[in-house]
Amino acid sequence: MKKTIQTTCILLVCVAYISFATGSQKLNPTGRDISLTSLLRVSDSVIGETEITITADDEILLPKASTLILLESMLMPSTLEKLGRQGNATLLSQKDFQQVGLDLSFDFSSLESVIAIPSEQMKTQQLSMAEKPPSTAFIAPHAFNGYLNAAVSNSLVQRVGNDESKQSNYHHRFDAGLNYKRLTLEYESTYDDLDGLEGVYARQGTRLNVDFPTYGTRLVLGDMFNTGTLFQDSVDVMGIGIARDFSLIPTRNVRPKASQSFTLTRTSNVDVVVDGAVVQRFTLNAGTYNLNDIPIAQGINDIELVITDASGQEERVSFSVATGNDLLAAGEYEYAFLVGAPTEFRDDELQYDTEQRILSGYVDVGVAPWLTLGINAQKRDSLYQYGGSALVASSLGVTEVIASHSEHPILGRGTAYRIAHDMEIADELSWLTQVSFLYDFTSPNFSGVESLDNNTAPLNSVRHFGSFFASFDVNPALRSAVSLTYSKGDGETNNYWSVSPSVTGALFQTKATWSTRVDYQKYRSGDDEFCTTFTVSWPIGETTRVVSRIQNENNFAGLDISYREGVGNTEGISAFASIERDDDRDANINGSVDYTGNRFQARADHFTRFDSLSEDTRSHNTRLQLSSAVAFSGSKVAVGREVGEAFAIVTKHKSLSDNTVEIDPSTTDGFARVVSDSPANVLIPDLTAYNPQYVSFNVENLPPGYDLGEGVFSVNPGYKQGYQFTIGSDAVITALGVLRFAGSEEPVPLTVGEAVYLDDNQIKPLEFFTNRKGRFAISGMRPGTYRLVLKTNPRKDIDVTIADNGDTLMRLGELYVE
Repeated sequence: MKKTIQTTCILLVCVAYISFATGSQKLNPTGRDISLTSLLRVSDSVIGETEITITADDEILLPKASTLILLESMLMPSTLEKLGRQGNATLLSQKDFQQVGLDLSFDFSSLESVIAIPSEQMKTQQLSMAEKPPSTAFIAPHAFNGYLNAAVSNSLVQRVGNDESKQSNYHHRFDAGLNYKRLTLEYESTYDDLDGLEGVYARQGTRLNVDFPTYGTRLVLGDMFNTGTLFQDSVDVMGIGIARDFSLIPTRNVRPKASQSFTLTRTSNVDVVVDGAVVQRFTLNAGTYNLNDIPIAQGINDIELVITDASGQEERVSFSVATGNDLLAAGEYEYAFLVGAPTEFRDDELQYDTEQRILSGYVDVGVAPWLTLGINAQKRDSLYQYGGSALVASSLGVTEVIASHSEHPILGRGTAYRIAHDMEIADELSWLTQVSFLYDFTSPNFSGVESLDNNTAPLNSVRHFGSFFASFDVNPALRSAVSLTYSKGDGETNNYWSVSPSVTGALFQTKATWSTRVDYQKYRSGDDEFCTTFTVSWPIGETTRVVSRIQNENNFAGLDISYREGVGNTEGISAFASIERDDDRDANINGSVDYTGNRFQARADHFTRFDSLSEDTRSHNTRLQLSSAVAFSGSKVAVGREVGEAFAIVTKHKSLSDNTVEIDPSTTDGFARVVSDSPANVLIPDLTAYNPQYVSFNVENLPPGYDLGEGVFSVNPGYKQGYQFTIGSDAVITALGVLRFAGSEEPVPLTVGEAVYLDDNQIKPLEFFTNRKGRFAISGMRPGTYRLVLKTNPRKDIDVTIADNGDTLMRLGELYVE
């Protein structure tokens, strides 16, 4: 691919300079059709490469079949079908794209074919099911890398009125990593300085990771967190663990469906939609996430995340499911095993109970495309727990059955079960969007490894819990849902049934939505609770959203406004403000501002609670935080925002030291991921591990004839790996000239040739061609001697010298060949 792209760049630069030299305004002045290879881009995302034809009439043509395949995951099916009916059987023109509301152009600055897709025609899809970028030659990361993230903050808590007080708390967080190939050492720590107390530095964890990406496996030695399975306890452990997890290291597309995990390759805005109305906005950094990472309610809820990246592309992830696991492809398996000492944070330091051992593990196996079976077990001294699971897909839907048994040294045996089902909706019931239910049974003394020292019966207050959820479309603009729950156990609060219907719709043909929800809960004691919530969510442009809520319970009312622009990019900003009141307080006022700098991120938030406006009793909480990082990859060092899963250090060649370079510029809002406006190195902090991705760049005021090569870096980083990117080189000279036959002085017309660098035979030859008047342009040359070899019959050649005088454009004049 690299050679093809280089050839494309050469031919395109030649076209541009021949046009410039002859005074022609045509894109293609050769008088014949030219076929080139180009990267194909949608917004700021490269989706593949394509053969582009520039006709003698300056019309741009794309191959129909391959272009439709590349756009299949991007376009709405209706638009894709219309595009397929345009043009002839083999080619698509610019006019064909315009006929369906799209735009096709060619970007000379990046040498890419660009298709602009309006947001309403952009296909939405589950992020974890997104198509992988096409196979390509990835840049190799540096073998040795490291980073230090630091976040320093100060909180001021003040109470005014009765019992006046003021307290300041400095809290600083540090985490560092050293990486050698697939081996990574991680370290986390904090420093706290509270008024009146001595400052405390505390180590939070240290671990060594070894990844085997071909097998989707990670080996960990040190401090780790065991997430367990449904009925297993999650505990901190210092020991050794190994896991094969395809959401952690996605080596292959082994899952027929994936509703519980997803990957973001860029920092993105996230709207939380409950019952069809946006009720919350927050930001997720690049990385892989699952349900446990999202701050939303668990269980069967009508919840959807609408995620918008920096390019404006929208993705949707639904969590309205009962089954919490995903089917594995037949023959595939996942597992996790660990053994170690339990860990607790006491007396401002990590404490290890070396007298005890925790063993934990699970195995899930895809027996068939419709069946995944699993077993799991945990043990801590004389307490142990074991169980199994089955995930079955049929024409009725997906059913999950889980059973677990425990033995407590004092309280004895316990059992727990779950059955959950997500119904497969028939095509003729298209109005019914989802039906899910689950039932849990937990015996009084069912225990996990965290309950070893708890000898008080019962361990569990809820015996039976059931939940049912259904949603359906009343009409295209109106949606309804209902959820039912039943709980039985010890204590009044655990014995109840509830019903919660909701209706959601569009507000007067605008982009705003409204939602009303009624929650009724009936206790066995005879008491009941009734709450009605009405929510209106109103987007103002692309950056601002206003959400208002009222509830009859406690006479609650609240108004939120949020602003997001350029999130995840340099100079990106997000802000939030809200005011609330109810019977217990006269007012709560919240506000926060996040600013993303080129080399840091700053946050300020403030909270004020007015217990009583008349008595002037209130409390204030203000926090300021500044975070940054220093990272190295090989011999290169840079300062930037906090490092995530992987990173890259970008260096400009000395020939571009005075030029501003935008890394991953957005074509929609003018922001860029990182900006280099000085000779100093810059840091790309948020590459996503084990996900192929492209990093593009744009150089402002690029010298005439300067060859930037492919204009994009193709990477597939491992965990905590770092890269060295250099933009520019000394191969920046473009030579212009005219070739003539000696004696007759006639031009050498329409001839292909190559420039061979005689000073270094490792440098690949540069291709060029002449126009009808013998004019040619060769870009990407460096100082030294070249032999211009013309592919005529017989072949002819001539030697030229490229002077090192600092110019990027060299006029060779008229050259004569025998």
